[in-house]
Amino acid sequence: MRRQPSCRARSDACARSTTWRNGTGFTPVQKAGTVLRADSGRDYYAAMSFYGLPDDRRVWLGWMSNWDYPFSAPTGAWNGQLSTPRELTLTDTADGVRLAQRPVPELVTLRTSTTTREDLAVGPDSANPLAAVRGVAYEIEAEITLGTAKDTGFRLRTDDDRHTAVGYDAEAQELFVDRSASGLSDFTQYFAGRTTAPMKTTGGRVTLRVYVDSSSVEAFGADGRAAVTSLIFPSPDAEGMAFYAKGGTAHVESLKVHRLDSTFRLVDRVKPLVAAPTGGEFRSDLGKLMITPAGRWSTDSAGRAASFDKDSNAISARTATDLDLTTLVRLGGPDPDTGGSLYLLWRASSDGNDAYCLNIDPDLRVIRLVAKANGFFDDSAALARVPALLRRGTTYPVRILTEGHRIQVFLNGTRIIDVTDTTYADGHIALNVFGGRAAYQDTYAQEL
Repeated sequence: MRRQPSCRARSDACARSTTWRNGTGFTPVQKAGTVLRADSGRDYYAAMSFYGLPDDRRVWLGWMSNWDYPFSAPTGAWNGQLSTPRELTLTDTADGVRLAQRPVPELVTLRTSTTTREDLAVGPDSANPLAAVRGVAYEIEAEITLGTAKDTGFRLRTDDDRHTAVGYDAEAQELFVDRSASGLSDFTQYFAGRTTAPMKTTGGRVTLRVYVDSSSVEAFGADGRAAVTSLIFPSPDAEGMAFYAKGGTAHVESLKVHRLDSTFRLVDRVKPLVAAPTGGEFRSDLGKLMITPAGRWSTDSAGRAASFDKDSNAISARTATDLDLTTLVRLGGPDPDTGGSLYLLWRASSDGNDAYCLNIDPDLRVIRLVAKANGFFDDSAALARVPALLRRGTTYPVRILTEGHRIQVFLNGTRIIDVTDTTYADGHIALNVFGGRAAYQDTYAQEL
């Protein structure tokens, strides 16, 4: 294909229905003025497609928001996300050629466990077949024979009287997502309500595929010819779900709920910090550490823990040029309100004022590499900045590999920084705490 169907740049991600004519062009077949939407949801905008994928696939993903409330979502520093990647195809229907989109098959690798329900008749007074199933991130696959039911589907991310409804309206012949009671919605007049997409049954049956995450619902029906994408803002503990039928009985042919693993590489992937032997111990080869300018450094818990309201450095007498520095780090303390960030220093001056510094800060959600000079940490001149969702009370393995002018940083075994710099050639190794509490364990520096 040399040309694609035109698509208006608006939040409904519309796509014109077309038919292949001569190998180079497309011709519309629907009535003039008819708009066919690739995604009918409120939160699928500015979709981007990728060319040159294996098997000549065409995959796109969209920004999950729209211009009615892009800056008012109740999300703090976080402000937006992209949809799941979807594979685009053209498919023949009774109404002509239509655009279909299906979640890419690679997403099945995120499945960790599956709950299955089969051959169930569900009516208005039936017990909830999903009462024992809970979750935040999951995928639903369902094949349902409508029977006499007028409305059938799911209540997702439920908590007391809160839920998001996803289902099929048999009378209107529509796939819908209803977030009237989904959670926070008072940040805009445009959020609450029901969104629908035209969808016909096949022999009285509907097939649904739904992706649910912390703040999103992506619903697909009719093998990808209908789609509704919606943001939601439930409470963090809204983990319940239900299957229901209204106005009659529906028959569940097959229903699967797949729990999904996280796609984040920098969160909750590390075992807890190794417990300290009786009396506490800091396993390290750094030798005696000089504390400057002040701060409380102890081995009362596992490893070497420090508390200070400003910068406090623990500087090793050892110096090195090229080294492989590894350590386990943990930020914060037993009190959940305890903050703190830390620096790892190498090729440092004896007072730590001049050094390469790796800053790990869960409040800023970033890891920064800076060549500090005269005690000044110049963020604007950072050698590298890497976004990272870091959590207090979680242990992270960090590795710094410095050879010549090349500096590599690894977090959780994944390389996140790889730069070259000539500012410092050799110097001391040091640990640091800033503005709270930090702890180190299994800290070793191997000279190369």
